[in-house]
Amino acid sequence: MRPHDFDITFTEGKCSALEIRAKKETLLSFVQPLVDKGTWFTSANGIIQTGIATIIVLEYSAFLQCDRELKFIKSAVDYYMKSPTVVAVEKVAREIADGNYKKEERKKKILEFVLENRLCTSLALS
Repeated sequence: MRPHDFDITFTEGKCSALEIRAKKETLLSFVQPLVDKGTWFTSANGIIQTGIATIIVLEYSAFLQCDRELKFIKSAVDYYMKSPTVVAVEKVAREIADGNYKKEERKKKILEFVLENRLCTSLALS
């Protein structure tokens, strides 16, 4: 099976290639604030910060009600941008980028931070 043969299935059925492309563009527009956040960082810091933020937001969005327009992801981004997690991500991204970590240590630090700062834990407690 070739990669373009795969269908993306949503709660209301399958999407055409055009719908998938539109959803990809919509998704990218929703996560754009994560990329735009902060102008002080180096490129390594920015990549780490954006990656961590994206992982946290996408995991949190999995706990929200899904819709075909992907508005649940926009809700997750909005929630994240207003949360104190933003400051924590900025701080740890700076520390990881500036630290003298080997590749495996860097991966471990990022994973540990993501697991310790999950937004979905607040849903489990409510």
